[in-house]
Amino acid sequence: MEFLRLLLRRETDNMIGLRLMELLKWLLRRVTDNKLGLRFMELKKGSTKVEDEACEIGAKEMQLLPFDVIYEILIRTSFSTLLRQSQWVCKDWQKLIMCDPKFQQSHSKRSVSSGHFFQMTTFNQTFVSFVPSNNYHEGQCSSVREVQSPSLDFMPTAKNITIAGSSLHGSLLCCVTKSSSTPIPSYYMCKPASREWRKIPNPKTRFKSSLTGIAVKQSSCSILHYKVLRLSQSNTGFGYHCQVFNSESWAWKTLPYVQLRRHDTFLKGGDGIWVNGGLYWLTIDDEVFVFDTDQDKWATFKVSPEMKNISGAYRVAVYCDGKLGVIYDTHEWMEVWILESYSATVPTWKRKYRNDTRSLHQNVKYARAHHMWSNNTVMMMGRYELIAFNCDQNTYTGTKVPVSAGVPYAFQPQFCYL
Repeated sequence: MEFLRLLLRRETDNMIGLRLMELLKWLLRRVTDNKLGLRFMELKKGSTKVEDEACEIGAKEMQLLPFDVIYEILIRTSFSTLLRQSQWVCKDWQKLIMCDPKFQQSHSKRSVSSGHFFQMTTFNQTFVSFVPSNNYHEGQCSSVREVQSPSLDFMPTAKNITIAGSSLHGSLLCCVTKSSSTPIPSYYMCKPASREWRKIPNPKTRFKSSLTGIAVKQSSCSILHYKVLRLSQSNTGFGYHCQVFNSESWAWKTLPYVQLRRHDTFLKGGDGIWVNGGLYWLTIDDEVFVFDTDQDKWATFKVSPEMKNISGAYRVAVYCDGKLGVIYDTHEWMEVWILESYSATVPTWKRKYRNDTRSLHQNVKYARAHHMWSNNTVMMMGRYELIAFNCDQNTYTGTKVPVSAGVPYAFQPQFCYL
């Protein structure tokens, strides 16, 4: 704020004009309260002709402000205000907020905490709790005063909500609510960073959901399109009923039944890994299932023979280096493999890491790899803690989690400008 005040004095000496200075002082007060509402945006809702003219004048005067002043104001603004109001002021603001990665990274460090959502169950009630990271794998330190932890308390019936699926980095969640008075579940899509939600139509809920994948497609800096893939296991126990929700048509579509190559093959649990137009899952027999979100078709392909020969390891699909990865985790070592190039017949895989994990497993019971936080950090779940394992340094740090915590859903705000 001191920087802005210095700018204010400088511009006063340059005689910008009394009206402009009053506007800047007003903006500074709004930033101090962390409520940059942009009054000329608010007045547009049911405003009078006089108010509309004031808005237009205000908007023009805003364009005269130095870029440094605008930047410092917006960098101190909440996610919710940025995404729901500020980006609509003008094209320059929208470009800065939605398309500038440096601004997004700087803003995310000082506004919303990174961490994980956990599904909690107490006294027959389900709710979602958030555990912030301790900056042990962030490479950054943020002021506690500025950073807030995200929450799903803005959702309807928040005390009876479950996360059905999450996009990469937690920018978009598919949530389900169910109460004793309404046994039929309701489906919602929400953005934790901006506290926005919208109810979507229900799929065919007679098929119990088994797996959910979210594919996010952003056609421009401000237009968000996504698909939700819902796979439900059949009554016979083999194969999956397949339903896809498309945000453009705002409707679910039932696709042909998914029958895998082997009759007794299942997909491993977890959210689908969204990479290069496909949602990926591992099968229990060391193959990869991929759903093409553009063509609404699916296929399977094999891992490399070297990977297939790895026995006795816990396996999990992850996102790494912008590609599909597979982690092989035993009580002695952990390997991370990357899909270098996709081919239905001859895919190319490369081993990225092999780490000795004997010390980890001696000190942390029941630790299992779950997902990758970054290109070199694997997140592992123990019985009562979440472990960040740095593959480059072969070191790890843990964070305590509640006893009743379920699987973690990663949330990284720098990826949440959707």
